[in-house]
Amino acid sequence: MFKLVLPSKDYEKDIFAYKQEFVENGDSMDGCGSLDKYDTYDEWMNHIMQYSDKNKIPPESNYVEGSQYILVRDYDNKICGMVNIRHYLNDFLLESGGNIGYSIRPSERRKGYAKQQLKLALDVCAKKGIRKVLLTCDKNNIGSAKTIKANGGILEDERYSEIFKCILQRYWIQI
Repeated sequence: MFKLVLPSKDYEKDIFAYKQEFVENGDSMDGCGSLDKYDTYDEWMNHIMQYSDKNKIPPESNYVEGSQYILVRDYDNKICGMVNIRHYLNDFLLESGGNIGYSIRPSERRKGYAKQQLKLALDVCAKKGIRKVLLTCDKNNIGSAKTIKANGGILEDERYSEIFKCILQRYWIQI
């Protein structure tokens, strides 16, 4: 029904339609590789390619080596979600971000797609040798918490995040 694929020029138009839905909905674009900060596909691709190579990451940033994927529905080739997998955790990610960030297109929510996307992302983590995965979500984001729990997430704790100005729940999944 779905596959995770690397972004490519073939999806440029749909990637920006995805972004526009988030803008119109007033939502944050979690797991989108900072797509909200870029107006062109090439700029965005340069950004995500920089963070796919740990040797190119500025040491002063909170970023780590990662992989950006889009969730594509098989029957119509539509982008329904995006997921960013961080290959390891630094202090910032251990506290507030986790190994995986994800989102589902606003028009495609409440269909169970997030659970499928997270399962596929966990499969990628396993292939990359990541055996213990941290996911975080706003305590008020009940859908995200349900998605994480459905994929084996165990709540470690809740912490107030100065960065996000909310209580974050921190879940671990063993692969």
